[in-house]
Amino acid sequence: MSSSPPSASPPSASPPSSSPPSSSPPSASRSSYVEYWPGIEQPANDEEEIFDAMVAKLRGNNVRAYRKHKRGLRDAHAKSHGILIGELEVLGDLPEELAQGLFAAPGTYPVIARLSTTSGVIRSDQIRGVRGLGIKVIGVDPTDKVLPDDHAVTQDFIFVTHREFLFADARAYLRKGIPLAILLAWLPDRVIDVASEVLARVHRLRPLPETLAVFVRRNTHILGDTFYSSAPLRYGDHVCRMLYAPRSPEVHALAGQPTDDRDGVNALQDMVVDFFAEHDAEYELRVQLCTDLRTMPIEDATVDWPEEESPHRAVAVIRFPRQDPYTPERRAYGDDVLSFNSWRCITAHRPLGSINRLKRKVYDASSEFRHAMNNAPMVEPATAADLPR
Repeated sequence: MSSSPPSASPPSASPPSSSPPSSSPPSASRSSYVEYWPGIEQPANDEEEIFDAMVAKLRGNNVRAYRKHKRGLRDAHAKSHGILIGELEVLGDLPEELAQGLFAAPGTYPVIARLSTTSGVIRSDQIRGVRGLGIKVIGVDPTDKVLPDDHAVTQDFIFVTHREFLFADARAYLRKGIPLAILLAWLPDRVIDVASEVLARVHRLRPLPETLAVFVRRNTHILGDTFYSSAPLRYGDHVCRMLYAPRSPEVHALAGQPTDDRDGVNALQDMVVDFFAEHDAEYELRVQLCTDLRTMPIEDATVDWPEEESPHRAVAVIRFPRQDPYTPERRAYGDDVLSFNSWRCITAHRPLGSINRLKRKVYDASSEFRHAMNNAPMVEPATAADLPR
């Protein structure tokens, strides 16, 4: 695999229509898919105040983590399990509705991926919870980025193992999610482990809310997991959610495989390192286009977009060759230098909805604190060769 720029010219991500932007929805859709327009989002009037309150509360978690570990951590996805180098191949002959933005034309791009646990605290891998995946695509048009100060050639996609987000919007996250996050940051592993067992017994008798159910599900092999964008994003002319799923037989066989026989605080890291010492891996990137804003809302990230209305369809294959995904140099680069932010994107893949607008401010604040505390440079890779081997 080459670490040079894409083998095909990066697809243009210019706004799909030559007509000027409108704050009103299109009068008639050319297809059964909802068309993107600038007014598709409906921000709350006090949203910025909510974002500022969220940043302030999460900064408290950042400071506590720094005092404990003597280094700056992400306020989410703090612990990594592997930093991978690979490539993304856009599939050929995609139908018009899928041939959008980055995926408008066949091409191959280098990617860097970071596997993680979504907690903002470094914990044993035996603790149950949601896993995360950041994918950084290298080689996009740096003049067509959403953020005015973003001149990098990178496009980030962020995924988690939970299909929907646990909180509908920023207000719900501030009211329910932040108290839970602060509590979890204080609790030791042994207390969370015991609580998970108790909740699992309760869950068998009566289903728990999803905010608790994520601590009940047994850990599975992270390389066999399916990851989801959870919140919507623009997809050129349209709006979508994405998922990342095992494709090659070796990782497909790991799907749902329990990890009860894996001991140790770094069991997930060990699984990733052991696998890539002997195997390559392939995954599919799939897109679910929005067909109805009533059943597939933009502002409520807890709603499951029904597959029977619009199934996920493959648009790209991501390949990882055999490698050592956790050398000391690579770990340091992935944890201290790299940052993943869904707002580091081309205009065709702008994040949408309250939860994503919240992430824009929260991710920036977390990254600035972490890099400052670790005296680490805030730089984006220009080629895949920037990732240490």
